Amino acid sequence: MRRALSFAILAVVVVVLLSGINGFSFDPSPAAFLSDDDSELGAFNKIAEVFGDSGSIVLVLEASQTSLELLKSITEKINSLEWVKSVLSPTEAVKLGSFNLVTMSIPSESYVYEEEGRLVLNEELLSNPLYSNLIISSDGRYYAVMITIAEGNELNSDALIPELRSVLDSSGVESYKLIGESVANSETFRSIIDLTFKYPPFILLAIMAVYVIKFRRISLSLLTLVPPLAAVMVIVGIMGLMELSINSLTVMIPSFIVIIGSAYGMHFLSRFDENIHMKNAVRRTVHEERVPILFSALTTMAGFSSYILLDMKAFQEMGIFVCSGIFLSAIFSITVLPGLVTSKAATRREVSPPRDVNPVVKRAVIWVVIALSMASPLLIITIPMTIDQYNFFKEDSEIRNSAKTMKEAFGWLTNYALMAEPVEGGSISLTSVQVENLEALEEELKGIEGISKVMSLFDLSRETNVPLPLMIRALNSTDVFGDSTSLLVSDNAIRFNLFSSESDSLSAERLKTAVEKSIGKFPELHKNFEFTLAGTTLIWKSVNSSVVNNQIQSLIVSFGLIILLLLSIFRSLKSTIIATIPILLTTLFNFVFMAVFRIPLSISTALISGMLMGLVIDYAIHFTIWFRRFGDSHKAYEQTVRAILTNGLSLVAGFSVLLLTPLLLYVDVAKLMVSGLAVGMVLTLILLPEIASRSERFLSRAKDSG
Repeated sequence: MRRALSFAILAVVVVVLLSGINGFSFDPSPAAFLSDDDSELGAFNKIAEVFGDSGSIVLVLEASQTSLELLKSITEKINSLEWVKSVLSPTEAVKLGSFNLVTMSIPSESYVYEEEGRLVLNEELLSNPLYSNLIISSDGRYYAVMITIAEGNELNSDALIPELRSVLDSSGVESYKLIGESVANSETFRSIIDLTFKYPPFILLAIMAVYVIKFRRISLSLLTLVPPLAAVMVIVGIMGLMELSINSLTVMIPSFIVIIGSAYGMHFLSRFDENIHMKNAVRRTVHEERVPILFSALTTMAGFSSYILLDMKAFQEMGIFVCSGIFLSAIFSITVLPGLVTSKAATRREVSPPRDVNPVVKRAVIWVVIALSMASPLLIITIPMTIDQYNFFKEDSEIRNSAKTMKEAFGWLTNYALMAEPVEGGSISLTSVQVENLEALEEELKGIEGISKVMSLFDLSRETNVPLPLMIRALNSTDVFGDSTSLLVSDNAIRFNLFSSESDSLSAERLKTAVEKSIGKFPELHKNFEFTLAGTTLIWKSVNSSVVNNQIQSLIVSFGLIILLLLSIFRSLKSTIIATIPILLTTLFNFVFMAVFRIPLSISTALISGMLMGLVIDYAIHFTIWFRRFGDSHKAYEQTVRAILTNGLSLVAGFSVLLLTPLLLYVDVAKLMVSGLAVGMVLTLILLPEIASRSERFLSRAKDSG
């Protein structure tokens, strides 16, 4: 009967998985972490709607390795791609002449012209303020092709970048570099795919290796993985049926469920291995383990459940599905495993009692804990509080090398758009005073720290001696500037393009403040125009602000839920306080490790504290339960040390696999989880018995004095 029930449950699991397997999509952009009413996201979408583009990609080529003929061919091929709004390259650069009053036109000529059967570059391009260090480096060593993405394609970077690379590879380019948010998103997408399909088998092997050492039986080691794998299949199927987008945070859900959920199967099978020679071994094991496993799952879920209450959709999904996966792992451990195990004869292994920790080691650990706890405030304030999309990748990665080249060759790495549109709506109509103020604003923008270049209509106006109102009319009514006109003006708005050498969210925040301050110096402009500043780095700034706020809230909620669970389990304030000491210190040390490893408080690392609370509390609960049962800290230590070490080592092994991922986002998670779990085990097995022992001696002295 049990076996039939187990296979029936597994059959349902497979059906759920197959039902939703085709409903997935992937979204590696920062917008996945924000609500639709976020101000920075709204500003980005607003400018995209007005100008018809949403972000840009920069192709960097070495001039010594790229002929102008090849550059022209590449430019034409890129321009033919459906998702491209405009392409600006040296071969498309236009030299404008003075306005001709007779013909009412602006004469133009290309900076690249044909001479004796080959293309030649006019060296004046190097000093043109509009183009220099935008599409050609000021020393002429590098060419750049600036590609703007048509509105509506910003979330398709997983398809756009491979298509662009295919065009470049087929053009015969020896080497090139790509820079931009879409490029970063594409690399993140590749990492998401790897984490979804490539790394889980290695995580399973690492966990299984720990359990093989423990059980000395491959069959039992394999069975520990059945409950979490079944839980993952159900969760993945449900997410597919709901047609949810997988982002760089929620992609970790299956890995978390497998790593954490395997512990429940281990606890069940450990007890079964002890009961195997007894009558009704399976029934006895279910009776003994169902309550501890469910309580263990509930306390771990408490660490994740706080994310459900946060206002970031990705965190909410993480909380809901990891909690559900953990609960299903526990349920499957006590419903599916009983039908899969067999009570065949097995050789009983003699197990020697665990050794006590050396007193010198105990004292050393206690003093280290005290010293680090006292020093923690000074360390914690040094934790980086900024997000840089390029720092998500390893130092030697292609995208980091491309960013370095871009910054050295052109002096900038990220760009922002400052849009000015009439308050009353309608087309742009400028007075002489407004033109004067806008030009003065441009000079203010050029002086802001971090801005290395400003591209605007004034560059064209100064080059041609055409007044700005007339230039706007000419650009909107002719194709003198080609598709690149949209970089500067639309029917009802003008745009300043700000190029910055910094790409982190903290610099973006400072830049936005400085831009707003500059605009505030011109009340006339502020009264007649609505200004909107947008950029993907500002979106990351918004993500970072939400992460910091949510981190504080999630810690409070997680700790509160764990306290309530402990009080309901122990019904004793003293036992609850003793059990919370390891999780409080582990959480504190997590922030210490962030300072030591220079890991910023980011999307993924914001999860760690709550996770560690939910995992380490299991160790403390196991010890405290046995301490209350025996009234002896030494016996409680002997009873729990092996289970805690096995559980902890399996978690460490699983998370250690993430150290091999190409994205630093997940490497940082692995570093903090491995170090945090190690600290949690040490504190539980060394500090907690010491505290319990002192509690025993205190009670003994109290009785004697009484």
